[in-house]
Amino acid sequence: MKWVEIDLKAIAGNAAWVKSQLPKGAGFVAAVKADAYGHGMVEVSKVALKAGAERLGVRDLCEAQALRQAGIKAPIQMLVPFLPEESKLAAKLKVIPVIDSLEQAKALNKAGKFDVQIDLDYGLARWGVNPKELPALVAQVEKLKNLTLDGLSAHLAYMPGKNAVEAEEKLGHFTRLAAPYQRKYPTLRLRAANSTVFMDFPHRRFNQPCIGNLLYGINRSKIRPSAIKMPWKFYARVLSVKEATKGSSIGYASEYLVPKRMLVANLPVGYADGLTMAPAERLIGLGASQSFWGKKDGVNLPFVGRVGITHTLVDATGLPGLKPGDAVELPIRRTACRAPRFYV
Repeated sequence: MKWVEIDLKAIAGNAAWVKSQLPKGAGFVAAVKADAYGHGMVEVSKVALKAGAERLGVRDLCEAQALRQAGIKAPIQMLVPFLPEESKLAAKLKVIPVIDSLEQAKALNKAGKFDVQIDLDYGLARWGVNPKELPALVAQVEKLKNLTLDGLSAHLAYMPGKNAVEAEEKLGHFTRLAAPYQRKYPTLRLRAANSTVFMDFPHRRFNQPCIGNLLYGINRSKIRPSAIKMPWKFYARVLSVKEATKGSSIGYASEYLVPKRMLVANLPVGYADGLTMAPAERLIGLGASQSFWGKKDGVNLPFVGRVGITHTLVDATGLPGLKPGDAVELPIRRTACRAPRFYV
């Protein structure tokens, strides 16, 4: 009744495009955290590596373990610090940790040999060492015989069209802060460019951007186009089509007043599937009267009433031939979607 079609060739092409934008010698981390944003972590990892990704980026050791169990031997870059007591598992999985404390560094040093990256906090307040404290932490890490400084990283709170000046200032500070360590460690990796920084600040890509959205066909930049393609399509089959008369109330709380004679189609998908009460604007688009819609044969089918947990109503008046069993494409939050996936 509902399914996702994922185009692996599109993902491979997107990865290759990202690689083509980097200078010789620079690599990128393919962010496959959260099951590759819902696209399938193992499948995406394989095509991204083949298309030029240097490393795979995951959020926790459970994800790293899933990749290793799938037979993937490529370097795995941790994007989030893990607890010190997880260091033995990290050694077993042969990951590249990111750290922000001496406690973590000491636990890793005791568990095995590691290349490590140190993360800096530039305002997101999730994790990361204060930039002022970086020299002291680097000096302490350098004393630990089993640890090698692999890189420095940061994740900025940049949103296209919102805080570009602030982002440029912070990226410039990161550049200056990293300079002496680059001279000391010629192969040092700098990872502070995600997909939006990659697009809007091409002079601040450094030598190891971490790419998620662009890999999955999403370019949030308002100023720079890209050659990426959308690999994701979600479909649900129509269950029923009914006629609603002008002035009648339909949907939960009877709050939707039908403005004209309308054909209403019922789709077996709701917010339990990732179709939220307020889907992402960038994936759906906004209109004057209705906010969100599905599509069939190029025709918009606007949502009517509230999105339910397992069902949604759409206005099918503009497609009078719509019938039960027809497939309608819908905007779904990918990481929440639980529908079967088919790779094409």
